[in-house]
Amino acid sequence: MKRSIAWVLCFVALSAHSQNFFSWQYNDRYYSVTAGTGMTQYFGELKDDYRIRRRLSHASLGVEARLLSQVGARAEFIYYNLKGDDRDAADSSFARQRNLRFESQNFELNLQGILYLKKYRGNFHKRVAFDPYMGLGIAVTSFNPKTDLDTVDYVLRDFETEGVSYGRFALAIPLSFGVKLRLNEFINFNVELGYRYTFTDYLDDVSTTFIEEDGSIASRLSNRKRETRINGELAIINQEHFDAMVAGAPRGEPGNNDSYLFAMFKLEVFLPGSGPLWKKPSAY
Repeated sequence: MKRSIAWVLCFVALSAHSQNFFSWQYNDRYYSVTAGTGMTQYFGELKDDYRIRRRLSHASLGVEARLLSQVGARAEFIYYNLKGDDRDAADSSFARQRNLRFESQNFELNLQGILYLKKYRGNFHKRVAFDPYMGLGIAVTSFNPKTDLDTVDYVLRDFETEGVSYGRFALAIPLSFGVKLRLNEFINFNVELGYRYTFTDYLDDVSTTFIEEDGSIASRLSNRKRETRINGELAIINQEHFDAMVAGAPRGEPGNNDSYLFAMFKLEVFLPGSGPLWKKPSAY
């Protein structure tokens, strides 16, 4: 008798657990988390070619909420790398003679409104297999350009290589285009292009003019024309450009702010939740 009661209780417990599992599985979900990586493309004075960097150069974490049938919101943190090098420029060009370079480890925090191009079905596990979207918002990014000189790394901001002081953070406008690909009931694979227009021209420490050459570290970091090498030897590759690179002469293009682009690949996992923030998205 006692064994029969134990089996009944066990069956009831398993049934309740199974019911809770399926309820947890099929209750609608409006919130998700994303994690991803991909490539980063920098655009600025030291971007002398437009080849895409093929190595992975950023990592992202985000949360997203479906607010209405075709409207969502996202908050995302991205850690990313930027770099530019005049040594990639064409021979005899101004940039090749200028011979500047930088690399920077940055982070970005962005908030975006998301417009889904397809309406929500009303059940997350029955969502469309191909879900395109676009996003627009506001972001803040850090930037900390560094370079090497005589095998020593220098933080360029500390030396005011153009006689200009600038901060470590800048606002940016993020613009995103992507598609969510359904892998199973709980997971999407997202592919996204995210362009960032920034409100600074100093992501690469290059914007205005050269400073006076006086042999200091700052002046050597500002004007590196005498370090230009061909086949490993010091050389003047363009006499006209070399002679023009003096104090007060243009070093960059102050009228064009810097920008960057993410090619992003993300996994998105839907989270259990009680409901949407505002109201339930209307179904088809």
